[in-house]
Amino acid sequence: MSDHRPFALPGARPQYGPDKVVDVLHIDLRLRPDLEAKRLDAVCTTTVRAIEDGVALLALDAVDLDIVSVVRTDDRRALAYRSASETLEITIDPPLRAGDELEFAVEYVVRNPRRGMYFIEHEPKHVWTQCQDSDARFWFPCLDYPAEKQTTSATVIVPKGHFALANGALVERTEGQAETVFRYEQHIPHPTYLVTMVAGPFSEIKQPHDRVPLWYYTLPGREADGERAFGNTPRMIDVFERTIGVPYPYERYSQIAVADFTFGGMENTSATTQTDRVLHDQRAHLDYSADYLASHELAHQWFGDLVTCRDWAHAWLNEGFATYCEAVWLEADKGWDEYLYDVYGVVQRYLEEDAERYRRPIVCNLFRDPIELFDRHLYEKGAAVLHMLRGQLGWGRMKRSLTRYVRSNAQRNVETIDLIRAIEAETGRNTRQFFAQWVERGGHPQLDVSYRWDAERKTALITVTQKQLIDADNPAYVFDLDVGFAADVPDAIHADFGEGALPGETRVRFTVDGESRTFAVTLDSEPALVRVDPAAWVLSSWTSSLGTDVHAAILRGDPSPIARIRAAKALAKDGSRVAREALAHALANDRFWGVGVEVASALGGSRAPSARDTLLANTGHAHPKVRRAIADALGHWRDEQVADVLLALRDDASYFVIAAALHALGKTRDPRAFDALVTGTKMPSWNETIAAGAVRGLGALADARALAVLVEALAPDRHEALRRAAIGAIGQLGTLVESVRTEVVDAVERTLHDPGYLVRIAAFAAAEKLADARLLPTLDRFVETEDDGRLRRDAAEAAIRIREAQTKPAALAGLREEVDRLREESQALRERIDELGAK
Repeated sequence: MSDHRPFALPGARPQYGPDKVVDVLHIDLRLRPDLEAKRLDAVCTTTVRAIEDGVALLALDAVDLDIVSVVRTDDRRALAYRSASETLEITIDPPLRAGDELEFAVEYVVRNPRRGMYFIEHEPKHVWTQCQDSDARFWFPCLDYPAEKQTTSATVIVPKGHFALANGALVERTEGQAETVFRYEQHIPHPTYLVTMVAGPFSEIKQPHDRVPLWYYTLPGREADGERAFGNTPRMIDVFERTIGVPYPYERYSQIAVADFTFGGMENTSATTQTDRVLHDQRAHLDYSADYLASHELAHQWFGDLVTCRDWAHAWLNEGFATYCEAVWLEADKGWDEYLYDVYGVVQRYLEEDAERYRRPIVCNLFRDPIELFDRHLYEKGAAVLHMLRGQLGWGRMKRSLTRYVRSNAQRNVETIDLIRAIEAETGRNTRQFFAQWVERGGHPQLDVSYRWDAERKTALITVTQKQLIDADNPAYVFDLDVGFAADVPDAIHADFGEGALPGETRVRFTVDGESRTFAVTLDSEPALVRVDPAAWVLSSWTSSLGTDVHAAILRGDPSPIARIRAAKALAKDGSRVAREALAHALANDRFWGVGVEVASALGGSRAPSARDTLLANTGHAHPKVRRAIADALGHWRDEQVADVLLALRDDASYFVIAAALHALGKTRDPRAFDALVTGTKMPSWNETIAAGAVRGLGALADARALAVLVEALAPDRHEALRRAAIGAIGQLGTLVESVRTEVVDAVERTLHDPGYLVRIAAFAAAEKLADARLLPTLDRFVETEDDGRLRRDAAEAAIRIREAQTKPAALAGLREEVDRLREESQALRERIDELGAK
């Protein structure tokens, strides 16, 4: 029986697309937003064509719209209508016959909308829309479902000096004495969830490109930050055109950065909305890039906008592709190692959700609200499946298949079968089993891979064991596994070597099709380097059991960064002298920062005395991301020398290193930590990065005095990022200090009602961590009354976890700390015995 939590919550049911009586051909919007009154005066003119005879009633999605009138545009004759809470029903008399077209105009007013349109009240005031998944209906009447695609146009009237952005080409801009009128036309059909309008006092910056008009927009004073965030967009377009084989499809591309955005970005057709949280200063640019977001949203212009999922169950065809394209951009910009490490991170984030939240198939129609699907299964596992598909097909065939898929389905809606058919048509490969296994089935193989050399037979033996539950309902996974054997270990690590074999390497591909399989390869001599799945094609959790010397050789010379990371994790659990020396050498000398990060993390998790010494010796590492990981890892020890080093790291050039050091300092429980962390909450930095690290440190400090500081950081006038960190820290403090637990419960309960959307999401996570039954009545009320699907799901999951926690022994947390202490003492004893044995 699986020990994974189910994805579907109470109230979930199978979801299918609605029936249609008309095709929507065009939507024209005339919009006049009022920033002061938080009001939109609008006219929505819609052209429809009847699918069958007898269309006498048209029901549009429309929530909280104050309807003024509904008229035919041909003769201005009024149409009878009924406006309910969530629909606008229009009577058509005489009824339409199949093929008949009707154009009608709805005049309406939107006042202080709940969702869909967001008026930002703080200066500089502006307004933006966010329609995914089904929120267009909150600001214009429509058929609000991804399978309905239509062309659109928009006329936006704003005060003189303001800018307005909508979908498509800017065909007219008329300056009046007091107002400016912007006219946009989107000529390629798209769904309503991609319709956008943003208005406010934005700066306009044109970017160079030889074919596509490119623009980005920021609020005044953030123009240089915008260039750092979006400056690579012209090159990204070129990379994606080459990779996909289809030119950028729209007449222009814009990115506009807005305040208080509820997501990272939104790929509105030709006009992406980005959060202003990615606008960053020069110091942050040292080890932060917004390319991940810019590339993701740009890739959506092909995957999601031009080719759109038919319904939300297949939304991985939007989000999985866009997430994978982040890695594709990294490969083009920085090389194979960055690509592969990005894929590795994608897999780890999916595995974390699978282990800690729930398990589901990627394609899944069992939910209450579509937004529930926008998780790490949809994004990260979807991307990992595409990386695995690349390994199955080869990059050349994969790119040809993508070209056929996009060209064949441009301006259409798709399901996963359409991708399968495109691959088969282009390459002859039948990938139905592949997608059934990795997309339509939940879970993944949990692999343990071991190696043995049979000297008598001169044979290398590789054993692959699938450790997950295997039974009639959960058969073993079937997949190919690349294994290589090299007679020599390269003298130096080859950067960006790629997926191919080393010179002289014997490379074989095995098919794993059962619970445990052993493969034999006859060689001339015992290999010096064993390479198992060097391109990390297989989507799985992974335990490497190749042996100490083999792991050390991999860490020393395998060009695959993922092979080296897997070896490092195995060596960190090994504890032998060979392992310690290999890890110390890798942390100091590995040429790729991603390996350094993972080595530091593995050393921290080991809690071994030698690991502590290795980390302390490398706090001056040249790469800031490795220094950050070292600071994080040092939080596993509570001693004065570690605290000294963490205090010294407050002078680092990187915001993120300082933040990590302050967080780790709190974990040390050093007597100096409280004052240092309070000071840290006042250190200015981009997005309050340093202060957020300090409040996380206060949460880990187990000091009752921290609560007052954390509550102050939660004040409404503080930066959103700091407030999110503060409520998380408050929740952690409540698990550590019993004397403040009641005050912590009160603070978490208040924050569940916070006006900041992302702060509320952080509060639900804090409630879950705190696991206090006194929060259940509030959480249950949210589950019953909250109309935002994302918040309702967070409330429901928190309530479930809290109820589960009530059945566990109260002393369990203390036992975990005791186990950690015993593990640390065991590692220390083992190392002392090893040292004595070496004398």
